[in-house]
Amino acid sequence: MRILILGKCYSAQEFYSLFSKNSDNIVFSTISSIENYVDFTNPDDIVEFCEANEINFVMIGDEDYINEGLFELLSAKNIAVFSPTIEAISISSSKVFAKRFMHKNKIKTPRFFIAEKPSLALDYIKENSMPYAIRPDNHNEKECSLFCETYNQAQSIVNNFFNNGNKKIIIEDYIEGKNFSVWTLSDGYSAKILGIISKYQNDVAQFNCEFIDDELKNKIQEKFINPTIDTLSSQDESYVGILGFDFILDRTGELYLLGYNSFFDDLNTDFFTKGFNINWLDVFYSTVVGDVFLKYEFKPETKFMLALRQKDNIEFLCANTKSSLETYLAELGLNLEEYEEAKRVWKS
Repeated sequence: MRILILGKCYSAQEFYSLFSKNSDNIVFSTISSIENYVDFTNPDDIVEFCEANEINFVMIGDEDYINEGLFELLSAKNIAVFSPTIEAISISSSKVFAKRFMHKNKIKTPRFFIAEKPSLALDYIKENSMPYAIRPDNHNEKECSLFCETYNQAQSIVNNFFNNGNKKIIIEDYIEGKNFSVWTLSDGYSAKILGIISKYQNDVAQFNCEFIDDELKNKIQEKFINPTIDTLSSQDESYVGILGFDFILDRTGELYLLGYNSFFDDLNTDFFTKGFNINWLDVFYSTVVGDVFLKYEFKPETKFMLALRQKDNIEFLCANTKSSLETYLAELGLNLEEYEEAKRVWKS
């Protein structure tokens, strides 16, 4: 198969490496460090390249390319594109859009306020009790949600977000609990859970922690995933591709949806590219042109998988038992301070 991967993120690099292992594939990518590197100045260049090089499958890993209308342009040329449309991507690219979507469709999320000016944000904070999580509207890994307990902290965060070009921000009730992400594969009409990954401080991630049980999985599917996919489909904005759901489970067992993600993020990618013995190219291609949901059962090779951010690197580890995993960790001599704290949070 002749493949083009659009994206410069960690996940795009990992899927390039995965697809390139098959000698039958010719894989091009916008990652500058690889052999088959290609660079484009506009969407028309990409369409022209795909036609000239007989590309028959395109995977889009970065939202910037989706927002350029490449799904629509390439699909019109009968090229299979694994990506949501511009309309569908709004659910992940704009946190404000996502919050309004959740509220309108009665999908449980923490109480929130949308502010378009610093003064409106600070007035709301003065009139209501803290703590808060303050989020920028844009989906940007460089600008994450920030927690504040005092008015002075809130003032600094609000001003910084607006000074950095954000037109809107979200002020959300802070909920203490266990954070985790649910990654799904959607064909536009239904979605299947690929995996549930617990996260701590964006530095530690573990596949299927102990607090994730079948009852919780069923609740996630019925109360959050199905309403999201069904609503988008009914609005002719069917979401095709990977869709991530960020949750928090509070101390009383209440579950809240915080937001959506359009593709695997850095800390989660290795679980799927290295932890599953699955032909992901066939999975993605079949999602676009066929029925993948009856062909594959998504189960990892090993029961225990862990990803740790170590400075600029991500260390991925897997084992058949928890004790073996922790023995392996100790032998590597990694900084495990964040991991030990994560275990305390996940157990509490």
